[in-house]
Amino acid sequence: MKKPISPVLPVPVDGELKSLIEAAAGKTRLCQADVMRSALRVGVPEVVRRLEVRRAPRRSLVEYLDAFAGLVKPGRELVPTSRFK
Repeated sequence: MKKPISPVLPVPVDGELKSLIEAAAGKTRLCQADVMRSALRVGVPEVVRRLEVRRAPRRSLVEYLDAFAGLVKPGRELVPTSRFK
């Protein structure tokens, strides 16, 4: 029996490049294959620079509630009254 043709082509790389690709995949939330495809065109550092996910610092619960409380103005109606009475 013939072995089926696989769409995956294993590419041997050295340890330093492999660790660079793994780190880039972690920073960009892409799989290693996507990082490799993009890196073949522009290089791994450029892929990371373009696609790195930057997270905003998390707010504490107190800051969140203060911002939320500022949205509701006391003494004002939330829904304007209808002009058709």
